[in-house]
Amino acid sequence: MNLHERYNAIRKKLRKVLPDWVNFQNLIFVSVILAFGVIVTWSEAMSKAFENARLAKVGTTPTAAILPGTLTPLPAEWVTSPEQTNGILVGALIILFVIVVGTLVMVLREISK
Repeated sequence: MNLHERYNAIRKKLRKVLPDWVNFQNLIFVSVILAFGVIVTWSEAMSKAFENARLAKVGTTPTAAILPGTLTPLPAEWVTSPEQTNGILVGALIILFVIVVGTLVMVLREISK
């Protein structure tokens, strides 16, 4: 029994057990919605609490080190608050993962035909 036959056997067994609305697209959709829910929950206030706890252990206060004569196109509050990029990076990684998985699924679907 090759890999393709085993995949189809497992798929047929799952089709008998699971309801019709449970399919790959819906599972990806739910996982993306849950991931973005986690990102929204992980707000700046929560990350600041973790950062304050970490800084309390270290005992130093970080300050923004902007050298004179060095121009930056970013606003000062973006430079001094790096926690804002966490959600953007996680969201971008999730979107990239969904694109790669979707592409692989379509390629595998075409190969199996």
